[in-house]
Amino acid sequence: MSKKKMPQPDGSIPQKPSMIQNIGAIVAGVLAVKLATSIVTTVWRLATREDPPQIDQAVPIAKKAAWIALIGAATGASRQAARDLVKPPQSGPA
Repeated sequence: MSKKKMPQPDGSIPQKPSMIQNIGAIVAGVLAVKLATSIVTTVWRLATREDPPQIDQAVPIAKKAAWIALIGAATGASRQAARDLVKPPQSGPA
């Protein structure tokens, strides 16, 4: 396997991220997940007028599935967006 660096879609050669970028990406990701969780929980409470379902709570399965999908998508997307702002992707399209 060659160690030749693949150019980015914009033509630039990727640089290895620094330790500060790595740590910054971790911190930004954690903060983004905390913020997204708070926002989604607040919106859920405003929309449904009840707390989000807990794992052991007796609620319809569709409500639990909707909550898990919503919180999972929101936290995953926010973490990835925060990470990409601090530490840009290193390779071209997957």
